[in-house]
Amino acid sequence: MSTDTIDAAITWDEAQAMLRRSEARFEAGDVEGLIGRYDENVVIQYAGLPTIHGKAAAERFMRARFARQRNYRLKKLLFSVDGQKIANSWTGSWEDVPTGRQMAGFGVETLELRGGKVIRWDAAFNVWEVGNEAASRYFELG
Repeated sequence: MSTDTIDAAITWDEAQAMLRRSEARFEAGDVEGLIGRYDENVVIQYAGLPTIHGKAAAERFMRARFARQRNYRLKKLLFSVDGQKIANSWTGSWEDVPTGRQMAGFGVETLELRGGKVIRWDAAFNVWEVGNEAASRYFELG
């Protein structure tokens, strides 16, 4: 493989800028802006959902997700950059459209890029109804 086909490592500042754009696009429900960063053959492993293959399937997933969430607020915290891989945590809150319930969540995700496009997105997280955090206290000590 020649070196001109190898992507340069993402810098910390570039990764931070990516996360800020991602926050803004998620909060705006900007499906086009989000999927515009995905490779045609993107693979998404999003929590317990079946694996999502390809940009078209990713778009369907995003549109369904945004139809269910209103007033989404998101904050991402970068904690690792390694070549073309980024790892971060996120906290979010939103209103669940079908139920009207206020929801919150916390998770971690990794992104792998090639040619400036996301080729893999893995996410694991917990979600709960605001005011019902007791369900998340199963493992409390004491």
